[in-house]
Amino acid sequence: MKVQIMTDTWYGNGKLLAEALKEEFSNEIDVNITDVKDVSPKKIAEDVPNVIILGGAIRMFRGAPKSKRWLKQLNKILEKSGQKIQCGTGFLTHSMPTNKVQGYANRYRNKIENASMVEATYSEMLTARVKSTKGPIFPEEMEKAKGYIKEFINWTQK
Repeated sequence: MKVQIMTDTWYGNGKLLAEALKEEFSNEIDVNITDVKDVSPKKIAEDVPNVIILGGAIRMFRGAPKSKRWLKQLNKILEKSGQKIQCGTGFLTHSMPTNKVQGYANRYRNKIENASMVEATYSEMLTARVKSTKGPIFPEEMEKAKGYIKEFINWTQK
């Protein structure tokens, strides 16, 4: 199985979260972490991962526009090739109280779910709160992320 974790990070919090998620996967699973600014959707479409995890951040009350555009481009490329990604989910880093980001998280999850070339989208969305704009991620949020990814991995195996 190939897992592609995409991040959209300015201060490195998304990458740290992605690395924590990666640690929860079995060593037999090929997990790659890349930032949306560093790899084109075309390159990912050529590799056709089984799972995509799309990370983003809520900045200035906007929910990850760069990641959403990247996903839209990936979906178009996959549609042309007729290839699909089996499972998808995502995560958002943010500095707001967690209860204030659920609308952003739901809209972000819907973008993944509406990507026609992602066959199944996990019903939950991971959000991780940072202490300030530049971070770091609260320790309890990292623990929550580990539990989330374990549940996600179990879901992909059903």
